[in-house]
Amino acid sequence: MAGTTTAAAAGVVFKGRMMTITVLEVRETDSDRIAKQIDDQLKRTPGFFSRMPVLLSLPDALPDLAALGNIVRDAGLMLVGVLDPNEQVAAAAADAGLSVIASPTRGSNGAERARKSAPEPKDSPPPARDNDAPESAKTPTRLVTRPVRSGQQIYARGGDLVIASSVSEGAEILADGHIHIYGALRGRALAGASGDTQARIFCRRFEPDLVAIAGCYKVADAIDEGVRSRAVQVSLEHDNLTIELQE
Repeated sequence: MAGTTTAAAAGVVFKGRMMTITVLEVRETDSDRIAKQIDDQLKRTPGFFSRMPVLLSLPDALPDLAALGNIVRDAGLMLVGVLDPNEQVAAAAADAGLSVIASPTRGSNGAERARKSAPEPKDSPPPARDNDAPESAKTPTRLVTRPVRSGQQIYARGGDLVIASSVSEGAEILADGHIHIYGALRGRALAGASGDTQARIFCRRFEPDLVAIAGCYKVADAIDEGVRSRAVQVSLEHDNLTIELQE
C-alpha cells in the first residue's frame, strides 16, 4: 500500500484564507499622469499603502498595462492582477503577464432575483429575532475614553471600537466591526478591517485624513467639503463609500 503524507508533514499545503485587497481604479491612459496621481495620493497618506496588495480596475480606459504594472510596483504596491476585465482588457492583461480575477459577487444579481422570487416553503420557521440570538454571538467592543494621540494606533480585533473622545491628526484607529467616535476624527479610521462590508463609521465631528471600510477608502482631498466638521455616518454601498450627515 502506498504511503500517505499528512498535511502537517507535507512540505507544501494549500490553505484557504480571507484577505482584504485594495482596488486601484484607473480611468487614465497617459502613464505620466497616472504615475503623478498615484504619487500624489501616496504622499497624502505616507506609509499607509506600503507593500499593500492591489487589484487594477479599468472600467473606462485601457492604458499600457506593462507600464502601469511598473508604475504600481515602483510606488511600493504589490500588484495582484486585474479585476473583472472585459475581453479586451483581459487579453491585454495576458500579454502583460498579469492575472485576471473575478470578484466573488459578480453575476450574483440574477441568483439574488431568483432567490427573492422563489416561494417560501410552507413549513419554514419564522426568522429569528435579534433578541433571540445567543449571548455568545455578540462580539466584543473596545472602549477608549482618552483622546487618541498622533502616532497612536488602536485596533478592536473581532468587534466594534468606541472612542469617547477625539482622534488626533496622525493617529489611526481600526476595527473589524463598527467605529463610533464621540469627538472629532482628524486621523485615520478603518472599519471592517477584516473585510466586513456592513461595518460603518459614526462620527460627531468629521475631519479625517482617511476613512475606509473593508479596504475601500477616501482620503481628505476626495471628501466633500459639505460634510466636513459635521456629524456623519460612513457606509459602503456597491464598493463606494457613502458619507451621510447625521444631524
